[in-house]
Amino acid sequence: MLRPFWRGEGGRLGMIKCLKINSKMQKFLDEIAHKQKQTEIKVDFNMANNVIFAEFLEWEGCVLLRQDRNDVLPSQFSSNQFIPDRTAFEADYNHVHLNDFFPENVNPFLVFILTTKIIEVWAAILYKQFNHNKRFILVLSFDGEEVVLRFYTVRENESPWLEPSSIESYIDGLMIIEV
Repeated sequence: MLRPFWRGEGGRLGMIKCLKINSKMQKFLDEIAHKQKQTEIKVDFNMANNVIFAEFLEWEGCVLLRQDRNDVLPSQFSSNQFIPDRTAFEADYNHVHLNDFFPENVNPFLVFILTTKIIEVWAAILYKQFNHNKRFILVLSFDGEEVVLRFYTVRENESPWLEPSSIESYIDGLMIIEV
């Protein structure tokens, strides 16, 4: 059995520069070993393919998750009152509600367990594809019901979408990875 990277496995994911979790997320992570042995989750890869086997593209100075949605990107980036910069655009565009890819009767904790693996895959792909010129923040949030995964590019001239030093103040469990 693979040990999760947040347990200090010594370099399996050496591309991770920073890992922060709040106390709420730590409680969820502590439950994983017990829950993983009790149940299994079946994944419809046709439905979740673009999330599990993520592809990333560049558009207007942004790195975006290729998604099966009908959004048509504009010809160029334009800020507005809700999306003040590229960092905010990426954090919004690149967020995925993982529960949407599973039947309603699937235990949300099982979706959370799977997402702890998906974040590893995303981190590895982003590192491999953009290692030489970009850094990324990946954010996994879980409130016991809803699992959300997102990422954005670290930019020196823009504020972070999420301030890592304040993660204890969030209601949800948060895991933040920098690659």
